[in-house]
Amino acid sequence: MRYVVLLHEKHHIGSNFHSEGCDLLRQHGQVDIVAIRSGEEAAAFEEFLALLKEADGAVIGCWHRPAIQLEHWRQAKNLKVFAGTFDNRFAGWVDFDVLDACGITLIDTSRSMTPSVAEFALAMTLNLVRDIPESMYLLREGGWQTHPFDSWEKPGFVYGDLTGRRVGLAGLGSINRRYAELIAPFRCDVGVYDPFVPDEVFSQYGIKRANSLAELAASSEIFVVGLPPLPTTLEVINREVIYSLPKGALFVLVTRMAVVEQEALWERIEAGEIAAAVDVFAPEPPPKDAWFRRHPNVLATPHIAGGTDFCHRRCLTDACKDAIAVLSGETPRFRATKRDALLYEGELKPVA
Repeated sequence: MRYVVLLHEKHHIGSNFHSEGCDLLRQHGQVDIVAIRSGEEAAAFEEFLALLKEADGAVIGCWHRPAIQLEHWRQAKNLKVFAGTFDNRFAGWVDFDVLDACGITLIDTSRSMTPSVAEFALAMTLNLVRDIPESMYLLREGGWQTHPFDSWEKPGFVYGDLTGRRVGLAGLGSINRRYAELIAPFRCDVGVYDPFVPDEVFSQYGIKRANSLAELAASSEIFVVGLPPLPTTLEVINREVIYSLPKGALFVLVTRMAVVEQEALWERIEAGEIAAAVDVFAPEPPPKDAWFRRHPNVLATPHIAGGTDFCHRRCLTDACKDAIAVLSGETPRFRATKRDALLYEGELKPVA
């Protein structure tokens, strides 16, 4: 078998991002690596396309979107699998009917990021529910608690334990599914709103379906947003939803601010009515003097939920593993489908 791998010098070459996956590919055939170097992008892409014509499998570095055209797919006579980490970045440049006609399987390992992002969301939840960062700042400044049993209480806010809390999950995609698994030992009362997920999945996770996001918010002490930015989800966490949250509720966001009506969120925080852990903003980075950077009821982080070397190495390695699986006649873990394309384009119909 012959594989071609396209990697960006800035992110992959010279690091260990690609070594594990490429070593696996070498165990199954010949591997040609094309490096995208600064100022030489066009030449690298042409080299990649030339190799693609003879390759059985192709793997590209995380979050790179090559300008593949219809003729490129058709010229790749031997190609059976094209793998990378795309998420909705393949919308608009991949036609699944064309890929099917050419016998090419598309692999999208964006869901390989799920463990990292879900674990970060849990960490944010625990930090928020105990205000751990604030206690660290106090100690660093030479301070100490004066009343051991009540100095950290935040009257009117959810505080203390995660165990037994009412948790609302906005969306039951891969991130919130993993989050639900992670909080299972905390014996929380978990509700979810996601009209695109069938009842059997809800039953599998042992969680309740809410009839609307506003209903879910009204019953939640902790509200976790795990929605990707799609045509159907832009500002879906709207003013009604945000104002349905009980006073003192905690709000956790690790996907994209585009799914939230941002002004309504900031209004409730400024009013002292809710607290939030937020990893994503619009714009990014937010202004250096943005008030929420230093507000005591905002735990703000700089879009780092999935930003670890370990996570991105796993994405690339999983892309390589799935490329090998397809060419070996096995079932890949991260096959992208027409359903994914419909979801990302906002054309998928709800099931409930």
